[in-house]
Amino acid sequence: MSTYHFHGNVSGPNNIGDHGTINIGEQDTAARTLRLAAELAQWLRAEGAGPERLDAAQALRGELERAGQEGRPAEPGLIRRSLETVTLGLGAGSAGLALAQEISRLLG
Repeated sequence: MSTYHFHGNVSGPNNIGDHGTINIGEQDTAARTLRLAAELAQWLRAEGAGPERLDAAQALRGELERAGQEGRPAEPGLIRRSLETVTLGLGAGSAGLALAQEISRLLG
């Protein structure tokens, strides 16, 4: 067993992690979410989804791209409506439903 010797201030502010921040959990979720949104749109096209689903997938992807470029969170109402439209009628266990659920999970 190894030991770790800490010679810093244990009761005051410390500089831990990259630039004094500690990141726990998944990193770069914005890029991952955008990639999943692109995969979802591609899957819908391959499955011959109707225009309303394709439009919703494009709206979802567009909002994620704009939010990333502007450095703001994605608009939750638009995301929710888009995901609801896309997933309406998708079978349990389908790739499209799995992608939509993962996007929803990443966005919180």
